[in-house]
Parts: sequence; C-alpha cells; structure tokens
Amino acid sequence: MSDKLVFRVHPSINFARFGTSDEYILSPETSAGLPQANDNVTGGLPIKKDTESDPVTSNDLRDEEGFLRKQAARFRIYAYENGKSEYPSGEGTEVTIGTVLPDGRKVKTMLWSCHLANKKSAAYNVVNDKGIKAYDDGVPQRRNPEVHGDINDPNRLNQLMIDPGPRVINGRRQSSVGFNASTPAEFVNNKGEVTELPDYPIRFPQDTNEKLFEPSGPLNTLGEMRTDGMGRLLLLASSGNAVGQYDEYDQVIQMNGDLNNAGWFDSAADGPVDVTLVFEDDSIEQVHGAWVVCCDPAYAPQIRNVVSVWDNLYDMFVRKLSLQPDLYDQASDKYNCEYTPSFTQDIKPIFIACNLQRWTANLPPFALNAHTAVDAIDAKDDPNKTIMSGLNFIRNPNKDESNIGAPLMPLSLGEAGTSFLTVTKTQYFNLEQWSKNSFSQDEGSKLGKGELLDIASLSNCLGGRYVPGIEVSYSIMDKEIYIQDWRKSGAGPFRIKHKRMDYQGLNKADPYLNIGWIPRHGMTDGLEPGDLSKFMAIPWQTDYNSCSIHATAINTDGVNMSNGAESTLYWSWPSQRPDAVYVAEEVINNVLPQQKWSVRGPGTYAINPASAATFQNPVQSVTDWDKIGFIIQGTNIDDKYKQYDANLYLEVEGQLTAPGDASDPVAHWPFNANPKKKL
Repeated sequence: MSDKLVFRVHPSINFARFGTSDEYILSPETSAGLPQANDNVTGGLPIKKDTESDPVTSNDLRDEEGFLRKQAARFRIYAYENGKSEYPSGEGTEVTIGTVLPDGRKVKTMLWSCHLANKKSAAYNVVNDKGIKAYDDGVPQRRNPEVHGDINDPNRLNQLMIDPGPRVINGRRQSSVGFNASTPAEFVNNKGEVTELPDYPIRFPQDTNEKLFEPSGPLNTLGEMRTDGMGRLLLLASSGNAVGQYDEYDQVIQMNGDLNNAGWFDSAADGPVDVTLVFEDDSIEQVHGAWVVCCDPAYAPQIRNVVSVWDNLYDMFVRKLSLQPDLYDQASDKYNCEYTPSFTQDIKPIFIACNLQRWTANLPPFALNAHTAVDAIDAKDDPNKTIMSGLNFIRNPNKDESNIGAPLMPLSLGEAGTSFLTVTKTQYFNLEQWSKNSFSQDEGSKLGKGELLDIASLSNCLGGRYVPGIEVSYSIMDKEIYIQDWRKSGAGPFRIKHKRMDYQGLNKADPYLNIGWIPRHGMTDGLEPGDLSKFMAIPWQTDYNSCSIHATAINTDGVNMSNGAESTLYWSWPSQRPDAVYVAEEVINNVLPQQKWSVRGPGTYAINPASAATFQNPVQSVTDWDKIGFIIQGTNIDDKYKQYDANLYLEVEGQLTAPGDASDPVAHWPFNANPKKKL
C-alpha cells in the first residue's frame, strides 16, 4: 500500500428499501435494538430526511396521502492514514465537499457512479431445502426454462434481465438521476471524466412484451440517485412493484409458488457504488467502493435479529479471512481460549435480541418471562447465577443440534436443510467465554465511524435463515465475493469485489451483462450488477408473504426431522417479517391488548393456522404489501392523546384494517397446523 491516504466508502454494503411514495427518509445508521448514548430511543430507526441522525417518528413513515416513504441508502467517504488496515482500526475521517486533507488538497466535488440490475428471471431457481448446496454438483434448474438458450444466451438475457446500465451523479447536484430507460447511461473513466454511453443496451420487461399485467403500475425504473448538501450519495430504491406476463391464451401467468414464479419480474436490484474524488486543482483520487441492495421494507426496524447479516459476515471474516487473529487462528482452525469478549459489544446484543422477539411473535407467558430474565443479565452478574447458566438452553452450532427444538433456543426456523436456527460459531464462542467468566466489562474495541456504519447497516438485516432471505441470501456468506487482500489493498474488510466494467464494445442488440457470479464454481473475478439479488425470490412479495409461520418440514423437503410434533408451527423471520403484533391504537394506559397478526383483514382469513397472517391470493401480496404496519418504540409514536412507554414496541401506520375490525385470532405458542388428512 502506498504512503498516501486511503479512501473508503461506508457502509461497505448498504440497503435502500422500497416505498410507494416519491418522498423518502434515510436508512438507519444505528444498530437495531441497541441502547444509544444519552438517548432512550434504541437503535435501528430510520433517519429523518435532511438531518444527520434524527430518528423518525411514526408520522414520518408515510407521506400526507398515506403512501409509504422509501428509505434512501446514504453513502459517505472516509479517509484513513497509511497502515491503518487492521480491524478494527478505530480510525477514519469523513470527507465531504470542501474538506481540506492533511496534505493540503481541498475536495471540490465527488463523482458518484452506480450500476443497478435485476437478473432474477434469468437466473436459477431457489431450492429451499438446499440453499447454496444446490450449486455443489452443478446448478439448479433455470427460472423461465421455456425461454430457450443456455444461461448466457443473448436472446434469453434480452428477454429476462432488467438492466438500465450505469449512472453518474456529481456531488454538487442534488436533483435526481434515474435508473430508467429515458435517462442516458454514463460512467466515470479512469481519468475522472464522465462518459456517455449512447449504445448501452438498456433492458426493461416492456421491451420484449407487448402487454404486461401491472397490478401496481409499470416496472420502468430500478431507482434513482441523489446527493445531499455535503456531497454524500443518497440512493433510492424503486416502488418495489412487480409485473407479470400473459400466456398464449392472453391470460395472466399465475403465481404458483412462493420462490420461483415463471413469467414474473420485480424491481429489486443491486450493484456496485463507486466514487472519484475531484480536488480544487482538478487532480483525482479513486475510492474503495461499496455495494447497494434495493430490497423489502424493514417493518420492525428496532427488533434485532438473534442472527443478523452482520453476525454471519463477521463470523465468516473471523474464521476464513483472518479478520482478528487474536480471536481466531485460521491456520490451526481454533478460537483463542485467552480471548476475552466484551460484554457490551459481543454478549449483550444477543440477549437484547432474544427479548425483542416478544414484539413480533406470539410467545407464551413462560417464554416472555424467560426472555425478560435473559435481557436483564448485566455485566456484573455471575453467569452461573443467571438463567443462561451453562448455556443449557442455547443450540450449539458445533454439534448436531439443528433439528432439536424445545428447550433449545432460538425456536425460529433455521437455514436450508435444517429445522432450527443456531447462533454463529463466533457468537457461541463469545457466549462460552462469558459463561466461563472470561470476558471484559468494558465497551469493547474502539470502532471508527465508518466501521460503525458497516456494522449498523448489516446488523439491521436478517441472517441465519437464508431460505432465501429478506435483503440478501446465502451468497452473502461466501468469502469468494469479497476483496481477499483487504489489508494489503487498503480496502478494509466486508467489501465486495467489483468485477471490472470498462463498458467497451457496446451494441444495443446485445446485453452487456451476463448471468454473472455462480457460487461453488471457482469464480473469483468479482460481482456484476444484479449478482446478489438474483438469488432471491421472484417476486419478492410472495416470499415475504408466505414466510410467516411454518412447520419445520418446510426446510427439509417435507420430512419432519425435528424432535417436535410434525404439525407444530414456528416462526420464519419474526424480526424482519413480524407475525404477531400489538397495535398501538388498542393500548390503554400502556396495558397491552391481545396480539393481532401483522397481515390481517380482508383476503387474509385462513382455516388452517399454517396459512394465518398471509394474503391468501398472492396477487394481493403484490398490491397490498405497503399497507402493512410498522413496529416502533413507544417513545417515537406520535399520538396527541397518549404517551407510550419506552419499553413498548407497537404497530403503527397499518392500513390493512381499521380499529375494531375482525381478524383471525392469535393463539399463544405452541400452536399447530391442521393435521394432514389420512389417505
């Protein structure tokens, strides 16, 4: 690495979330559920537009007409001194327009570029009982197999891939640049010049379909870019809509599953974010870029997942990319038994997440009491005198316990091929150290502001159960997609490797992108736009809708491998996809009412409890997903007649039912699906 400053974009991976309004708020920059300094509002709330860090209140979630505001992903640039490539470095100074660097250079502007794409319809099926293992001996079946040609056939890609091409925005421009067919494609060359690409082969579904079923309007954009007054990038997702094709009989192709619906397109997307710094003397500097994912709303932003994307990614970097040699020695494949995790940084977040599940799942009273006791554990407590003594109730990821249900925790569904979720191996090691009284009571490692942004972005997303997931899927844990020499290159950890895009030899008739990176196939050139979202369900709404409550056999090809009753129902993604909630309007004097399903009202009534809390017609999930309510802390609920306790997390801004409307009752767990009929 040279002796110059190193520049990095943070968060290294960020998430822009769908909304039906043209207005927006900012995606969170604090970690879900965690206490915040000098504030009784826990982390994870989105941020008010045009502010640094002011958390939203319930009135900010929708616009004046009731449409759901988008959440813009905000990207910042940080400068690091030479040699600060260990993790965590605790370093980093933000660079904005007007910043004067230690060497005297003054920042005139920054040229942000991004390329979003959606490859879902052109890619491979999600195999819910295999996950990434479906690629071990080849590849799964292709989506839309009736469109002939091999996976990279130009005719096939032209019909099935959504690709608006790259876009550029100057940090001094705050108006919008759209990822649509009418905005010219352009990129920044290695001289810092913005180059138009008039021959870029822009592709949208209407290009090859005379007519499309558009229940929420046309799919004609994947999002837009803006900048704020400091020159930071604000990347907005689309409205999250989906469209379907018509068959040869002029009938809409029906959605016949939750994951792989042929004939359908959605507007999820992902791609690289790059930036070139331009100084007052017109010299330029390249910055280590980031990645953005445009995805589902976070309906319970402060409810922390027991296993988040951060937990999975941190675990992978610790064990496979030598993130912290003092914690784990990759050569010997062992954790350091002398390592002392921080209670505040490494242990308490797991306990907090455990207790927060009460606000999105229908737990019984005995479980609520147990979860409260877990959250009450303090750094000064003797672990052997707490409810977590000996870790007797925690499922051990190092043993074959993934099919053992109660009394082992968590009792939510696990990854593909297993019944129940386990914490990561690094989480479990830290818990073991705590259990042995080998931990510190300090605040933990000093983290730089950019490093904290990385953690916050990733810890607010679903981990553990990538079947296929909410924001990202199993591919996020594959080390091959990341910059391997993160120390030597100065890129820092958790940074996706961008496949080189020179945008040469363009022809409007031929797609520029191909199907891209495939796991377990030795592909190390980096990711193309669309290479993360293509592993997700299509359309995204059907997967979100279906993954409420299930018997464990949903993960294991219909065979009950758990020690529990075959018909017992468990939670899929309760933090990211709330199941049972408390409606704020029904809370009187901070006394909780009966829970209601988060998805309820007309079109959701179910005879079988296994189908509760879902839209019974998948088309309704495409049209009404934005009417689902949000769960936020009582401190940030706007109500001129009531004040809510800070310990309550309640549903607000729901539009599926009015107060007093009937809905399916919510039973405490354990509850069961209707038994199968005997033949």
